[in-house]
Amino acid sequence: MKLYFSISIILATIMSTHSVLAADKAPASKETQVFQRIAIQGTDREMGLGISEFPPNAEKPRHMATGPEVCYVLEGDIVLKVNGKPTQHIHAGGTFQIAANAVHVTKAGPMGAKVIATWVYVPGKQFNIPAPN
Repeated sequence: MKLYFSISIILATIMSTHSVLAADKAPASKETQVFQRIAIQGTDREMGLGISEFPPNAEKPRHMATGPEVCYVLEGDIVLKVNGKPTQHIHAGGTFQIAANAVHVTKAGPMGAKVIATWVYVPGKQFNIPAPN
């Protein structure tokens, strides 16, 4: 009987610890849906247009993009943290821009967010690159 009680205590502890750890981690944002791409004449680059959807409190982890981005917050709120700059809180109807190679994190508020984004990139090369802490 003591063995079953001990096993039950251990399992309950493991399950509650897992729940606490999972609650600390923000959910991931969805993959950006690309609407259009167009060649930029006279360069090897293209411009893209798409939408990023963020569930509540979701974030795109620390990364940098190889080209500039210009964004419009369609719904919800976004918190933008760019290395070396003050944190920005952008609400629906607001815009923001991120320079090429700027290390940053974007995170949605408690209601989630939808962001229309444009970006410039070199086709065939990785655009978003994870950044070390």
